[in-house]
Amino acid sequence: MWFTERYLGRLKSNVRNKAHPEGSIAEAYLADECMTFCSRYIVGFETEHNLPSRNEDSEELVGRSDVPRRSTLFPHAGNPVGNPGNYVLRGLEKVQAHRYVLFNCSDVNSYLRAHADEMTHRRNLNVDTIERTQNEKFHEWFRAHIKKLEKENGINGIKNDIRWLSRGPVNAARRYRAFNSRGFRFRPKRLDKKTQNSGVMVTAKTSRYATAGNANPVLRDVTYYGRVIDIVELNYSGQFSVVLFKCEWIDVFSEEGIQKDKYGYTLVNFSHLMHKGDKIEHEPFIFPDQADQVFYVEDEHNPGWSVVMKQPRPRDVYDIGIERAVDTETEPFHVSHLGEMFKRKNNNQYWVRTDVEGTLVDANIASSKEEGQNHEGCGEEVET
Repeated sequence: MWFTERYLGRLKSNVRNKAHPEGSIAEAYLADECMTFCSRYIVGFETEHNLPSRNEDSEELVGRSDVPRRSTLFPHAGNPVGNPGNYVLRGLEKVQAHRYVLFNCSDVNSYLRAHADEMTHRRNLNVDTIERTQNEKFHEWFRAHIKKLEKENGINGIKNDIRWLSRGPVNAARRYRAFNSRGFRFRPKRLDKKTQNSGVMVTAKTSRYATAGNANPVLRDVTYYGRVIDIVELNYSGQFSVVLFKCEWIDVFSEEGIQKDKYGYTLVNFSHLMHKGDKIEHEPFIFPDQADQVFYVEDEHNPGWSVVMKQPRPRDVYDIGIERAVDTETEPFHVSHLGEMFKRKNNNQYWVRTDVEGTLVDANIASSKEEGQNHEGCGEEVET
């Protein structure tokens, strides 16, 4: 139905006296204009003109009983929808969720470097070994290290949220049916019926190795495609909570999982997955504000394959030519950032004074003087 037809239908619905339909329409229109004018000056009341959007995710809702308390360590990621259900974290799933939170917290980067420094003390370890060890053991070392600092310096010397973060989440978590983030509404795959709100896309820095025998990884941007399986809220001893998306991810490093067709569209196959969660190094979790929403259209010419379609912008967001300031996210810590530390371990030290200003020296003059001194030295040796 066209806009004009919808608007005429709205005007006709205001008719109460069929003997004078024009008068009914005029009175209803005037009453609506008056209420609209008055509502502009009413603060604290909900009217049809200040209703929150369908996918509201602003921080104004934080503080309600159904909105989790967020930590100062993490930015606002969005708001849950509906009442939560119970969820229990066990085994590898709990370690993977907690590890992802730690590795993506900028305040923990200094502890990650300290842990790597401790591992390489008096030992020559490559980057691959450090990365694997931190994936398996850092959360345990972090907890013990914070407890040690508490005994030595007291609890006032450490951020309260860092203390509770080191303890890890409790087993009793919560599960949501939907979550609004950055203007999108995400739902788990099991709740996708007539609509499709579970598709996600994430671009993340991933360490890759040039050859099988190469122990030095190289960071590069990799785009992952998947679907949300669960929306889980981790509870850190009641002090704060962190919401994560648990996803199933396409194997983007195999041609059996992802391809490009002749038109440039991305095709994915959900029968070939990665990071399933059955190994400790798997990473099935992401933060809600890291995900872009996509949906998948089945390819009729290639059974089992789906075409990735990305939404241009969220609902109720319009391009008016004004760019909004985007918060710069802190890049997650990675062991490849430890190049300077490895130089120190290999005794590649540079002795440079920083307490005095440097002196500029012409390289040509310095080299000519050095050559003259060498000639004088050679002449003295010949005379003797």
